Amino acid sequence: MNFDQYKSLGVINRTPDSFSDKGRSLNQKHFEEQLTSFLADKSVICDFGFESTAPMNSFVPLDEEVARFRDFLDASRDYNFQGRMVSFDTYKPQSFLMMSEMFGALHDDARFIFNDVSGVLDDKLKSALLSFKGKKFAYVYTFSHIPSRQQVQEHMKFLDESTDIVTATADAFGKAYNWFKEFGMEDQLLFDAGFGFSKTYEQNWALINRYSELEGELLARGLKNPHVIGLSKKSFLKKALNTTDPVVLEELHKKLIQKIQSETKLKLLFRVHDPKIL
Repeated sequence: MNFDQYKSLGVINRTPDSFSDKGRSLNQKHFEEQLTSFLADKSVICDFGFESTAPMNSFVPLDEEVARFRDFLDASRDYNFQGRMVSFDTYKPQSFLMMSEMFGALHDDARFIFNDVSGVLDDKLKSALLSFKGKKFAYVYTFSHIPSRQQVQEHMKFLDESTDIVTATADAFGKAYNWFKEFGMEDQLLFDAGFGFSKTYEQNWALINRYSELEGELLARGLKNPHVIGLSKKSFLKKALNTTDPVVLEELHKKLIQKIQSETKLKLLFRVHDPKIL
């Protein structure tokens, strides 16, 4: 898939326990204002989430996640998604299949992204991907050390402080690329380093400061896939500045985006809560 026209994934979390917006997107007026703003910008891919994966939150069963999605569908059915690319932020392949099927029934020309934070490459994922083979579809592989999908909310238990995070990330991306290549879908793969997931404070900053080095390792392996970068509202930014002031934090976020953009030639999509920052 071609991502040349896109700059960002604009985050809308329809969850009562969202770490980023404290459930504000469940308010219909706020949701409508947010969605209208995102759809007015053709460079934004709407990224919808229905379960918070913050460590303090609990696992949401499939039926509850899909029920939240149905509420979203009702709330957004009058909006024009003609020709738009839509991302669903879920780590459950069955959820993604159900969401894309229901959304596609209303918007038959929609193109989908499976934004999977788990980083787990298993038979359930393979089955879901193969059902999309030949369609306009992309998958975001997120690097984490999570051993199973059921443990996503426990991701901070699986830190590996001994590893060089840049090499480990490049190795993980290479493994994912080869896994997708086995069934001819390597060109539909996007990479996400997973800032904030299964990484120490120091490892997050090492990835930011050495992103061009990561790019070099990937290019040496022939991996030119686009990247998703999600720094927006991450807790390690708050720790760095010892503040929760949203204005100050967003200014730091903007500077980090500019830094990575200036040092990297790969196609980058920034996962943000406010696309106007770009």
